[in-house]
Amino acid sequence: MSERTMRILIPTGHLGTVPFRSESFYRGMETRPDYVVADAGSSDPGPVFLGADIPLGFFERDDLERLLVASREQEIPMLVGSAGDSGANSRVDLFVSIIKELAEAHRIPKFKLGYFYSNMSKEYLRRKIEDGRVVEGLGGFPPLTVEEVEGTDQMVAVAGIHPFIKLLDMGADVIIGGRCGDIAFTAAPAIRAGFPEGLAYHMGKMLECASLCAEPFMGKETVIGTISDDDIKLTPFHPDQRCTVASAGAHSMYERESPFYEYAVGGLLDMTECKFEQFDDRTCRITGAKWVPSEEIRVKVEGSRKVGERYIGLAAVRDPFLVQHIDEVIQWSRDSVAESFGKTGYQLYFHVFGKNGVLKEMEPVKEIRSHELCIVAEGVAPTGELAERITDFATRMMFFVRIPGVKGTAGAAAFIEKKPMRAIPAYEWSINHTVPVDDPMELFAVHLTEAGI
Repeated sequence: MSERTMRILIPTGHLGTVPFRSESFYRGMETRPDYVVADAGSSDPGPVFLGADIPLGFFERDDLERLLVASREQEIPMLVGSAGDSGANSRVDLFVSIIKELAEAHRIPKFKLGYFYSNMSKEYLRRKIEDGRVVEGLGGFPPLTVEEVEGTDQMVAVAGIHPFIKLLDMGADVIIGGRCGDIAFTAAPAIRAGFPEGLAYHMGKMLECASLCAEPFMGKETVIGTISDDDIKLTPFHPDQRCTVASAGAHSMYERESPFYEYAVGGLLDMTECKFEQFDDRTCRITGAKWVPSEEIRVKVEGSRKVGERYIGLAAVRDPFLVQHIDEVIQWSRDSVAESFGKTGYQLYFHVFGKNGVLKEMEPVKEIRSHELCIVAEGVAPTGELAERITDFATRMMFFVRIPGVKGTAGAAAFIEKKPMRAIPAYEWSINHTVPVDDPMELFAVHLTEAGI
């Protein structure tokens, strides 16, 4: 008797940011996978996109069009997680409307379109806290308070496999998911089909970023994961890529505090006994992952709070003396702003590219060898007018800097744009916690509709 398998195709690890590559996608689709999946969001880009309720990318429609047309042509179920980056309800609604428009434009026969929401109410978390249920913090956050909840602009819960399985059971052919774990939309159909949970979750982990589990790096290329009752296998569909022990093993440790564990709703993926083998020249075989159910079901919740309006100014410095004394230059600018605007009521940041613009104080290279520097002044304030004035003033002070040793009378800096530029408002994570639930579905409302003609 032949071995039971399921094959799941993923063409991109972040739908809509950069269009995924068509050649490897259609090459993979020619093999008729059982499911097509894609991740459309993340908290990695920061709290702005949840708080401001905007997408990070510009290519959602393009990516969705290729996925929808190809999957419906072969009647292959299509699952998308974390719609529109944040997975907020408005992003889900947008994706659902795009799917309906595309289905009509391409005259796709009618199909069932499922979707679920992830937005949370403040009342829900307030009631949990007041009932004495501890909403535990992650990444150094203290337990959540009612005050933090009230100060949050928008919050979402991070779903596991459960709403995807529910919608598949309801007959959905295409699913647009709200905010969910990166491993959930791949693991869900495999677990629903009865494959071992540990292997299913681990395949979700390996496929979450598509071809990042392969080498050499090529970005948005298609990979197919194959799960059996004994193992998972990863195969890339760009002809020059390979999934190797090294590339798969490295990605298994990707973005984790511990390379051995991955938490999801209802339990823990334990990878301590995983074994990676080269199955063939381009395919890696993985065994050994285990799923450990938790005694208490907890769901991660994310919330974003607006800090203020934001402007940025750009200045370039080439004077060798100022380059070597750039810290004093920035202090001059900061002190000048404080003298004119006071020391409170705003936030002012400087990012020095060519010195430590990326790592800031963690930069291990202390000696500046650059012949020029770019300084980005970033002003944040309750109003756009104040943010603009502070940023403009701070940037101009680079031009008029007066520190001991300066010989010129003016012209210490050059400007790309004389006026500061308005940026997306500043947000910060106010909620990064886990909340106890009685039912893993209680935060995720599922819906089923139709699309096509």
